[in-house]
Amino acid sequence: MASRRLRIAATFTSTVAMVGAGLAVASVPAQAAPSFAPCAPAYPLTKVDNGSTVSNLTPGQSVTGLTSVDSGAPVQFTGTYVGTIDNGIADGLDMLVFDLKGPRLTNADGSVAAGNWAGISGSPIYDDATGDLVGSVSYGFTSALSPRAGVTPATYLYDLSAPGYSASATARSTVKASPKEAAAIQRASDRPGALGVGRVLEPTKQVSGVNATVANKLAKKSRLLQKSPALAGGFRAGGGGGGSDVDYPIVPGGSIAVTAGTGTVTTGLVGTVTAVCGDQVYAFGHPGNFTGASTATFNGAQTVMIQEDGVMSPSFKIANIGRVKGVITQDRLQGVVGTLGQAPTQVAQVTTTSTAPRLAAPKTSRTTVSDPAALPYTVASQVASDAITTLNQNAAGDALMSWTIRYTRARSAGVKTFKRTQRYATTSSLAETVSYDVASDVESLIDNGFEKVTVSAVDVSSAFQPTSKAVKPARAQQYTRGKWRWVGRHGVKAKRGSTIVLRARLSAADSDSTARPSFTRGVKYRVSKSARGTGKIVLTGHQTFSFDDLEELFFADEDMLKELLDDEAEPPKNLTQLIEALGSVPRQDDLVGTFSYKNGGGKLESERTVRATSVVDGSLKVRVTFRR
Repeated sequence: MASRRLRIAATFTSTVAMVGAGLAVASVPAQAAPSFAPCAPAYPLTKVDNGSTVSNLTPGQSVTGLTSVDSGAPVQFTGTYVGTIDNGIADGLDMLVFDLKGPRLTNADGSVAAGNWAGISGSPIYDDATGDLVGSVSYGFTSALSPRAGVTPATYLYDLSAPGYSASATARSTVKASPKEAAAIQRASDRPGALGVGRVLEPTKQVSGVNATVANKLAKKSRLLQKSPALAGGFRAGGGGGGSDVDYPIVPGGSIAVTAGTGTVTTGLVGTVTAVCGDQVYAFGHPGNFTGASTATFNGAQTVMIQEDGVMSPSFKIANIGRVKGVITQDRLQGVVGTLGQAPTQVAQVTTTSTAPRLAAPKTSRTTVSDPAALPYTVASQVASDAITTLNQNAAGDALMSWTIRYTRARSAGVKTFKRTQRYATTSSLAETVSYDVASDVESLIDNGFEKVTVSAVDVSSAFQPTSKAVKPARAQQYTRGKWRWVGRHGVKAKRGSTIVLRARLSAADSDSTARPSFTRGVKYRVSKSARGTGKIVLTGHQTFSFDDLEELFFADEDMLKELLDDEAEPPKNLTQLIEALGSVPRQDDLVGTFSYKNGGGKLESERTVRATSVVDGSLKVRVTFRR
């Protein structure tokens, strides 16, 4: 192999980085890579010779790359140049094609192992002759196991930090693939990608701290996340540091995570670092969230393993995500760029405190969210995680929850607070049921459509029980002549102008409920002196919402507010009215008694509400006969 310029001592920099991070340094495996310059110069795609544009890459030209396959230091792989797809990434952005060989890409006999995997994107490759950075492994051409890769040229990545940056780099004339090579590349592509002929080797969409199946269900609920497809679902289970406080180094070929939230629930896109130039970090070689200008955070990460797949999807990386290391500033076609040490300008703190019979002390969970679009989903995921871990089940259950949302409004100074309490009982998934309302309130505030709202904190307090305690009004008693007496099938008799005092006997709502019989407090209903005929008192539970993981979104639209409040309710006309509507949603442990009857002026109706011991389902009708 030809000597490489701009190399630095193999063990010195990796040892310093690990010791500085407080990590033990393991012995370097046989295939550990020599250290390339963290900010190697970009390999020149073209050069001018007598006024002509001449390619610098030739078919068969060899390269060496760095990537992470386990918890050790990045290892090296090799590659040979195949050809270039003009405008293969986008107009003016060509794609280089290489055949790769090395750990987890191929086996010792040259056969395919895991092939290109989700999360390899960003892995740097260097020219063997000069040590220049050719680019990052970022694209594939098939969902089957394959080591053939599309590479984003390094000069495109470095363009992202240039003054006067524009999203499209200046078009460059590059080497053309031969007809035979072009045909082979085209045959290898089983379907076009969103950004050209290549298929993006997506970062691993990873979540820790909550069951990935639950997280994906909840992600589909968020209208905000649907606007950010990279985080709208498809999460795999990954690792976090129980607060993600491990300081994994950011080095070329090492893992990196672009994160929406870090803490108990850590959500991110895990890929590979391409280059580190001072405090500038280049990665992926393709978009992450594709937001253009960005304020997402990025974290160091430690690769755990490369899982072979290639059946329904490419193989993929699983990693432990560590401490926040900086902020992503650009998220573009060519890749992502972040600044080491930069703190995010706006974050939201999600703090949840939970109790359960099996816990000796309350459990507190915390997540810092840097992407507002991911806040409702993160709140839902953390609440769901609390329900699962405190009860050690995801089945029937009961919960009393209170939450406070702190936010600022564009048209009003100062920090505002929104508070609500709700009770839940279910015979299926308590975790998913309790996660909905608080996330919906958060999303409705952020995505309100009237004015910009910035949420700074969400605090949730939950008391979980492992069984449903739902109740129903089974019978009624009337207080008369100094005693509580059972109401029979003929109902009650009341003098006009008098007062009826009733209470309900509550029993288990169904065979799954473990609620014990209880009575509500007595409630007074006044009878008009002009009451006529007969009336009725209907005692109804206020269980108004059922979790539907196929249809309902984390957003209180007009139809939902009408369902929760009143079919005759006017839709909110401004943010203040929306907040009032959200705060007026009835509690599900309320028993509402509606007294209706006729009098001389038409129909009279009055309501009385009493708090029950748990969620109230069903109804009970009491007939009222009037007498003089």
